[in-house]
Amino acid sequence: MRAALVETTDIALHWRELEPSDIEAVEALHRLAVGPVVRPDIVKPESRAYFESILAGRGRVIGAFDQTAAEAEHCLVAYGILQHEHAPKDNWEADLKVAPGTATGRLAGASVAPAFRGRALQRATISARVSMAPRGMLLFSTAAPVNTPSWASLLAEGFPIHGLIRRYGGYARYLMVRDHALHDSEQAIAVDPADIPAQLSLFEKGWHGFARTRLPSGLPGILFAPPIGRPS
Repeated sequence: MRAALVETTDIALHWRELEPSDIEAVEALHRLAVGPVVRPDIVKPESRAYFESILAGRGRVIGAFDQTAAEAEHCLVAYGILQHEHAPKDNWEADLKVAPGTATGRLAGASVAPAFRGRALQRATISARVSMAPRGMLLFSTAAPVNTPSWASLLAEGFPIHGLIRRYGGYARYLMVRDHALHDSEQAIAVDPADIPAQLSLFEKGWHGFARTRLPSGLPGILFAPPIGRPS
């Protein structure tokens, strides 16, 4: 884990990798974070069976605990999943344009308790999962265009947007890949995340969304530019 970000995010929190015995806390936090109205167009709701499979070995989960909470089973305030074993039907290799068998890890989901939002915990879970991944593993994630906190955090942690795909029941999701690419900022243009045709046109040209910006309207936007290589 990149300790600097985690430590400066919130010194009152204790971070550790979660275990199968943490299933109740993980499921409870997920339900709390999603809220009473399920919006799969924004966040994919997960089942208890999914969390159990991840904690049993299909992935790894980092969690943050509020050390001031009176009851241990109620103090998980953030978690992030790194999934390395994918279902064959997902066929992520095709979306990522890599050979079958390539080691890939998906930042598959994160939740932050409502009372702890605004404290950079989503970014901290991303940073922690990047550090947890084996060297050489291709890391990626997905985020709904309407879910600004999710894609903004991923952009800030080095996951540019490579494309727009349909997943989780046909809902639009950005495909975001940690590729270490640099981008030609001199050609950068700001795009509204709601402008799907403009983004599809840029993806067809090989451009990536690489940073958050603010549109003239004051709403969040995304800077797009062509990739120009990687740091030497």
